[in-house]
Amino acid sequence: MSATAEAAPKLAAPALGRWARPNEVPAIDFAPLATNSASAIDAVAKEVDAACREIGFFTVLNHPVPVAKIRRIFAESARFFAQPIEEKLKLHMRNSDTFRGYLPMDEGADARNARGRAVFGFQEHMEPGQAKPRKPTKTEVFQISLELAADDPDVRARKPLHGPNPWPDNLPGFREGVLDYYDTMRGFAALMASLFARGLGLGQDFFVPFYTKPLIQLRLLHYLPQDQLRALEGGDSRQHSDAGGFTMLQQDDVGGLEIRSKTGEWIVVPPVENSFVVNIGDSMKMWTNHRFASTLHRVVNCYGRDRYSVGIFANPNYDTVIAPLPSCVDAEHPPKFEQMHIGEALLFLYSRVWPSAGNAEVSSSY
Repeated sequence: MSATAEAAPKLAAPALGRWARPNEVPAIDFAPLATNSASAIDAVAKEVDAACREIGFFTVLNHPVPVAKIRRIFAESARFFAQPIEEKLKLHMRNSDTFRGYLPMDEGADARNARGRAVFGFQEHMEPGQAKPRKPTKTEVFQISLELAADDPDVRARKPLHGPNPWPDNLPGFREGVLDYYDTMRGFAALMASLFARGLGLGQDFFVPFYTKPLIQLRLLHYLPQDQLRALEGGDSRQHSDAGGFTMLQQDDVGGLEIRSKTGEWIVVPPVENSFVVNIGDSMKMWTNHRFASTLHRVVNCYGRDRYSVGIFANPNYDTVIAPLPSCVDAEHPPKFEQMHIGEALLFLYSRVWPSAGNAEVSSSY
């Protein structure tokens, strides 16, 4: 569809990049889903499947998330990041062993807390010789996961990545607004997973059992503007593919999200008001035996304004063990791997890129 082109942003693309053309990042209209027509839903699923195969990115138009909730989550994000730094630091991620809370600018992991295991093909950009030196970037983050009570069995057992979310005590309504958006997006993620399943020739509820107690993350991001060279260096050193199932991103009108095309060119994903940018993560890439593409991307904010975005990282349950889906394996596409434990793979990544309180003595295995 041409919706991406019709909603061309007002800002000019940076000199070292260009706006993505509509065929490079497809814009898919979800309005037909409201008809509950099986043929209409299958048609949307076919478009989604094609985008996941070709580039692993697409823009969703006419989605079911109320505009009022989108506006509120951006307002809550602005409220949080406008706090004095000493208030935000009270929620520092280093105080959590589940990678929740506030991450200041230019702060990375402690190698002593590295945990988890993955398999070949997962997070290839982190392989020896592939990872680039991290350069300063002007980005701060606040992140939560599924809200769990202190008496939750997995919290009491200290299962990795399960625990409480830290909340500011001086922002009335913040917790409620963020959790409301989280719950809404969990429902949208379920809808998205059902379309993936249809496109893969599976029952539309195939992924449901793997998202009963998911490791879904909600991430608020604030990017300060930088001059082009510094922004490019910072974004380039943080080029990555996402690790989990799939990502659902709301970006504001500043722009800055760039993806690497098949020709190796960096192209800028145009911001479209009230739309979502969806991309495939490495776990789903592996699950589909590399049928779906998990594409390198980065953020380069050299537009002279603060940039805000809200990401939902739709990761399955911790104990999910994936193997190549039978519908994605044939004589021309033999299995790329045997199996991978999702929780271990995510722990492998998180403990290598973010600070943590540790908890190294607790780790599952498979």
